[in-house]
Amino acid sequence: MLESKRIILRKIETNDAPTLLKWGQDSVYHKSAGYQYLEDLSAAQKSIGQYRERPYSYGIVLKESGRLIGLVELYERGLDEYNGLLMTKDLGFLLDKNYWHRGLMTEALQLIINFAFEKLHQNQIWAGTFVSNENSQRLLKKLGFRYVYTTDYSMDSSLFNYQEKYYLLTPQDWHDIMQINMKS
Repeated sequence: MLESKRIILRKIETNDAPTLLKWGQDSVYHKSAGYQYLEDLSAAQKSIGQYRERPYSYGIVLKESGRLIGLVELYERGLDEYNGLLMTKDLGFLLDKNYWHRGLMTEALQLIINFAFEKLHQNQIWAGTFVSNENSQRLLKKLGFRYVYTTDYSMDSSLFNYQEKYYLLTPQDWHDIMQINMKS
């Protein structure tokens, strides 16, 4: 469990299913974060099992109320030790729209990024956002991520019709942005 002044990052629990279902039935989260459509409570419970299987998948919980307000995860980018992929992670995140623009996702990402660099000794953290998700792009830049490239997935398969921008954060970038934030 990781915590800051206002939030706790904890493993997803069985009683989180109604919240996951709410997000899974709201197109805002499909369009902004690629969150999967969930048909019913049974599908939400199944997704809980998937989250619990991933070692670095956390619910974002408000300390004051214990309410689940979002998700944050570090994913494996690959298992190719020769090319160093074991020392890199992908970052995924979602915040309930009722809590947008309050700095809560900034807190959550600071926690998970510190964890990734200090405890997991990662060399890179990557994050992808839909091209239209400018709020997430601004947040990533604020946290020191640098834009690297855009992928048009419709070029790979007729099943996909979207583009993603990819951002990179290194330990040095993180150290630099934290030093700037401490001075201000």
